[in-house]
Amino acid sequence: MFTYRAYGLLVASDIALPLPPCAGGEPDVLLRRGADRPVPEERPGSERLAEVTRPDGSIFYTLGRSASGTVLRYPGLCDFAGDPTLSTVSVHLAPGADEGLLSVMISGTLLAVHLMLRHAHVLHASAVHRDGRALAFVGSSGMGKSTVSAALCGVGCDLVSDDLLRVDRVGETLLVHPGGTESRLRPSARPLATAAPADTVRETADGRLAVSPRTWTGDPLPLAACVVPRPDRAAQRVAVRRLRPSIALLSLSRYPRVLGWSDPASAAAAFQSLADLVERVPVFEATIPWGLPFADGVLADLLDAVSVPSAVAG
Repeated sequence: MFTYRAYGLLVASDIALPLPPCAGGEPDVLLRRGADRPVPEERPGSERLAEVTRPDGSIFYTLGRSASGTVLRYPGLCDFAGDPTLSTVSVHLAPGADEGLLSVMISGTLLAVHLMLRHAHVLHASAVHRDGRALAFVGSSGMGKSTVSAALCGVGCDLVSDDLLRVDRVGETLLVHPGGTESRLRPSARPLATAAPADTVRETADGRLAVSPRTWTGDPLPLAACVVPRPDRAAQRVAVRRLRPSIALLSLSRYPRVLGWSDPASAAAAFQSLADLVERVPVFEATIPWGLPFADGVLADLLDAVSVPSAVAG
């Protein structure tokens, strides 16, 4: 059994995960590999909590709850079946499915679902550590958040988490927890992987390049700012604007970590947490000259621009 400390959770799993290892203890989440079995298209449970469908109408994943528990289902691939908050989970792979995908789904969507069912606040974000604080890049898939954070790790920052970030309010401070230890990059970001030591790069089962940079695995860090990246191949320089809280709330609301979420209680908790965040932490929109490797000065200019007081957008 492997044990990890990530997202403020102690995770025990008999499946290896790209998370910070720890010595053990009483787990918040317990994952065990169950018997392989067919995973049907049918929706599990009587209450649907989340669902994403493909353009042809078929289900990509669905989350259902019943009196007997909760199931996160990827039809034809995998069932994660457990108690109401998916704290104790049995993992059932479909016969012939690629078991390499399990670590991707567990360390990302499954743990995000668990946290949301517990009403914890999660962002669709990658974050880096700099000068004792965390800088988060928030956005949907393909907006460059993993690429920017991985590039910043190449110039002295530490990876805090990739693609999933837990935020907790402690007093008047918002703290973020260390999470995933790999930056999962698209093939278009291969130049970043090429520049990394060969033993820190691997190909994942879903066609990404996983790069293991220097990571922050210490205590939770104060959240310094959130940045919504806007990659622009035509831009000549970094351009940053700080968003008013009302605009920041609308902007960040566009990028949920778990798409298709429909559970009213946890959705309301997430919205309230996000409204609190934008009142306490600056949120920037950053146009970034795009092209790998980044041109000289781009990353330094980005860090400088989001580290000093900036004019608020009208």
